[in-house]
Amino acid sequence: MKKLLILIVCFSIHSAAFSQTIRDLDEVYPFDGDFAAIKKGNQWAFIDKEGKQTIDFRSDLVLIDKLNSSNQLISYPVFNDSRCLIRKLTKDYYRYGFINEKGEEIIKPQFLNATNFSNGFAIVVVQTKDSTGYNKVLKLPIMSNYMEEYVIDTSGELVKYLYNPRNYIPSIHKNNVPTIESKFIAPRMVAVKMKNGKWDIHVF
Repeated sequence: MKKLLILIVCFSIHSAAFSQTIRDLDEVYPFDGDFAAIKKGNQWAFIDKEGKQTIDFRSDLVLIDKLNSSNQLISYPVFNDSRCLIRKLTKDYYRYGFINEKGEEIIKPQFLNATNFSNGFAIVVVQTKDSTGYNKVLKLPIMSNYMEEYVIDTSGELVKYLYNPRNYIPSIHKNNVPTIESKFIAPRMVAVKMKNGKWDIHVF
């Protein structure tokens, strides 16, 4: 009897340690790589292939449009190259960055827009300022805002400038995320749409 009781206790401890139930989910999405997105309310989290929740529920994950097996468009967050896209509201504007598979902010939200990573790289839109003159009355420089696109690596380093600057007017873009005019067409190869509507191809 004593041995049976010990066996039951050990089995209960083992089951508690190696089983997990996640309840009351609103949506469960298919695995995309090593992780599947799950949704509760307006927040998202991730589970691994053992059913363990690896990322706590949070509201800053960016959703990606995908076609399911029925050719229907669905949207959910994904990990690519161990990075997941996030966005945070800063001074009334969204800024985009990335977390790693532990949920740590590995590239702080700083970009006007960003793609997911592909083959170790992502395309981002960076806000830059340039002095175009000087206001003698106010004794202040006259500044112009621009959007510029770059390729970054998984550490957030800028590795390629894409030569397509555009004017950035904060008041106009406040509620509109700037579009990304460039796209990967192969590993380390980017097609960049220029102001004249033509395309340049860059290899880096």
